[in-house]
Amino acid sequence: MAIGSAHASGLSEVPVSSLSQVSVSSLAAPPATTPAQGAARAPAPADKPVPVAKARPAANVFRGGQQYVISDKELCSTGFAVTGSTGQDGFVSAGHCGAPGDAVETQNGTPMGAFAASSFPGTDYAWVATNTQFAGSPTVSRHNGTVAAVHGAAPAPVGAAVCMSGQASGWHCGTITATNQTVEYDQGLVYGLTATTVCTDSGDSGGAFISGDQAQGVTSGGVGDCASHGVTYFQPVVPILKAYGLTLRTS
Repeated sequence: MAIGSAHASGLSEVPVSSLSQVSVSSLAAPPATTPAQGAARAPAPADKPVPVAKARPAANVFRGGQQYVISDKELCSTGFAVTGSTGQDGFVSAGHCGAPGDAVETQNGTPMGAFAASSFPGTDYAWVATNTQFAGSPTVSRHNGTVAAVHGAAPAPVGAAVCMSGQASGWHCGTITATNQTVEYDQGLVYGLTATTVCTDSGDSGGAFISGDQAQGVTSGGVGDCASHGVTYFQPVVPILKAYGLTLRTS
């Protein structure tokens, strides 16, 4: 796929990886307590300041299909909100989007977190651990002001309807045409991908694939784009959760 124009100056969209060959194998803080009416409260000494509780700032909420920036230069899309084994919030995405330790920020430059783990090729998955001021929503953006709720991660069968949410092309739907595909990228083979008729554009990498209310996977690569259509492959989400000990956030 050709790399699309960047959405921000100096940034390049990570292309949904193009294929050199495809081989199918079976292979806030609690509010301050107000004293009960009539209850006495001792006055503070004149020379001692009265402590004032600071309100905890509202969390920045993220959901599937939104833009994030890697190392201040490349763009990808968020997958699904997850919780790590130590309780840290984050999201899953494509492994080819970044390497462990790569910094991640929002499109307006707010530091968001960093890649905690990543794998590509062989597999194409990663998870980003977000900072404490960010909170993941168990939803996926439809890019029209509405969201799709995530209730689980039951794999959909061949022939099932599936939709993808990505920061570059938005919300697109199609069908699952094959599972357990082996795909050859320039960087090497990736195994266990699912093929779909959904279209994607450069910058959709890592975006969320969902069938009904069930999380399916994150955008890996394909042939064609949303002008020419084609084939798009996603990395199933269940292996990502198992690999990194993550819990999918559901509603």
